[in-house]
Order: sequence, then C-alpha cells, then structure tokens
Amino acid sequence: MKRFIMAASVTVAGFCSVAHAAVPDNAAVYATEHSKGSMSIAGKDVYTKTFEVMVANLADKEFDLSTLCLKAVAPDHQEFKLDTVDEKLTTGKVKKGQSVKGIAVFASDNAAVQQTALVKLTDDCK
Repeated sequence: MKRFIMAASVTVAGFCSVAHAAVPDNAAVYATEHSKGSMSIAGKDVYTKTFEVMVANLADKEFDLSTLCLKAVAPDHQEFKLDTVDEKLTTGKVKKGQSVKGIAVFASDNAAVQQTALVKLTDDCK
C-alpha cells in the first residue's frame, strides 16, 4: 500500500502527475464502504472512511491512472482527498475490459469525511 501522511496544512499530491488529463468517459468507479474510524494523536483528531474500490474500463481506449486521482464526496458535495491507497489504484494503464481493485482511505480533521458515499475519479489532483 502507498501511504500518504495526513496533515491539515500540507497538500499531498505525490500520487498525481503534474499533467492534467480529462477523466475518461469509459472509466467506472465502484466503491463499497469498508469502515469508518478515527485517530487522536498529540491533540490532533483525524476521522477516516475506508472504501473497497474497483476502477473499470468499459470501452476500447485505455486510460492512465497516474494522471487521475480518487476523491470521496459527501452528500453536501464536500470532497476529501486520499490518505492511504493501494498503489494499483493510482498507477498504470487500465486496458479495454480490465479493472483494478484496492482499498482507499480518506482522512480529514473534518468529521464529515465519514458521511462520504461516493468515490470518483478526477483530474483535479490539487
């Protein structure tokens, strides 16, 4: 698993390429809630939401996961970035009919991360 350290004042974008690529129409993301959690370290509280994620290619044209990112979205449209993710969900090309599966953990000091219900691919990796 690739590990990203969560810090309120640090933006982590190491898993996304600098070049922006549009999210392909042939990409499908299936996510199932796995767990909710929390951590309290040195007076800082962090809430987590873990999903089992599958990214599938539904058409003929391959796409490169290294140019895209996963984000979790709450019903009020708040978006949350990845904290920890299986590397296979952030690297490599997904060819026609292929899919990749892994675990994605989203973390925030905002408890609303636990209300996320949607995981999506995006090219906004900031």
